[in-house]
Amino acid sequence: MMLHVATANAALCAGQIVAFRGSLPHDRNGEPTFVGTARQSIAAQLEHQPTRESVERAKRESQAQILAILLQAEALDLEGKRKECLDAFARAKLMLDPSSGG
Repeated sequence: MMLHVATANAALCAGQIVAFRGSLPHDRNGEPTFVGTARQSIAAQLEHQPTRESVERAKRESQAQILAILLQAEALDLEGKRKECLDAFARAKLMLDPSSGG
């Protein structure tokens, strides 16, 4: 019974990651078009107006952070760390859509 539950958890985490990756929007060239959340920059805290370059940089950084967390989740899954995998996956989802979790 315990082996069956552990196998189900493994499939659950890996399956969720695969489905999530597949749902992320990309342009025709395969470049990511999704935008996640990130920490507010010091410039924003000082009420500086964003530039086109700073906005694009923030988008790229948030995409890279989400993808890095997904890679971490996959590595944890391969190590058999199911709870940690699911926790990392939840962080990635929350970065993409803060209203999706709590």
